[in-house]
Amino acid sequence: MHGKAIKLKNHGAKVEKRIYAIQIATYTALMLSITYTPALAAQAEASPMEIALTFSLYNLAYFLSSMIFGRLADIHGRKVFISAGMLIASAAFLMQYFYWDYYSLLTLRIMAGFSAGIFPAATISLAHDIKMKMGKLSAFGAAGWALGSYFAGIISLFFGLKATYVFSSIVFIFGYLITWKLQDSGVRVKHVPRIPLEVIKRNWHLYLSYIFRHSAATIIWAFWPLFVASIGGNSFWQAATMGINSTAQFFIMYFYADMRKSTHLILWGLILSSLTFFLYAIITNVWEMLPVQVILAASWAFLYVGSLNYLTAKNPEKATATGLLNSSIGISAFLGPILGGVFMSFIPDYRYLMVFSGVVALMGVIVFKIGERGQSTNFIASPSI
Repeated sequence: MHGKAIKLKNHGAKVEKRIYAIQIATYTALMLSITYTPALAAQAEASPMEIALTFSLYNLAYFLSSMIFGRLADIHGRKVFISAGMLIASAAFLMQYFYWDYYSLLTLRIMAGFSAGIFPAATISLAHDIKMKMGKLSAFGAAGWALGSYFAGIISLFFGLKATYVFSSIVFIFGYLITWKLQDSGVRVKHVPRIPLEVIKRNWHLYLSYIFRHSAATIIWAFWPLFVASIGGNSFWQAATMGINSTAQFFIMYFYADMRKSTHLILWGLILSSLTFFLYAIITNVWEMLPVQVILAASWAFLYVGSLNYLTAKNPEKATATGLLNSSIGISAFLGPILGGVFMSFIPDYRYLMVFSGVVALMGVIVFKIGERGQSTNFIASPSI
């Protein structure tokens, strides 16, 4: 019996390592593909609103895909969607290299967004099935964002901007190879409705607070390079400021975020997000921005890890619940740039844009507090949260 226990423990450790590697591959590939798409759209003579649409419609496709395949992963198992999703994404992200004008780029970005939504919920749910810590899992995702940012800069210098699409595809292929020996947990949920109204009703306040918070964030990210330039930052600082954010996220998620109650993490993540966006309105140079980026990292680390722990502990339909979280992020990233574009059309001032984003994020705090107050008596926390 003792020898069998050791074998099971070693097997579990191998599965964890594979899932961590899948997380790194996923977010490295996504960041490689995202980084220079606005610049490539501009080179294709896209207008500012058309550039925003490449971001928005990509995320709308991600939203729909996460909702569909999160449900299917609960019914049919996790591994099939992780493996198939990686393979499909490798093809879809490579196809972006072959765009010939703005509209072909837009179409291929929508295809890439849909492929990218197939497997994240299944990956998170498999990790929870084998009792992995959500903080550490998220930390490796943040590490992937950071690596993708740094690799994108290097690749662009030696191979050009479009080459980042090719390298993102290669990283997805590596991710697919990692899934070959990945074993499914065997967890199934027999009855998950096509429109999971019960899951939405159970977690509406979290999903809606995410939509407010992440819409506020993507209002800013759609104009990030221009904002950094407005306070004296060159192209290096436009990348480095986000790299600092991702790097700090890794350490906070890995060493700290799993040690706190999920509802407290979510609330503080929302509060710190709003604070960060208000602080953007008063900084005057990139050096003042650096500590603000660490606050931003803490806000997302707390919010995301707290949300994953909350949803996987509270809902038997784990992939559906986390898929809806990804969908909330996706729909927010669709709405945010459009809101930002409309705002800048009437008030073309980045500082007022930051204040507007801070107010939108603050609405997320209010929504979560109201919803949690009404549901707190129904929440049963697991020992891990």
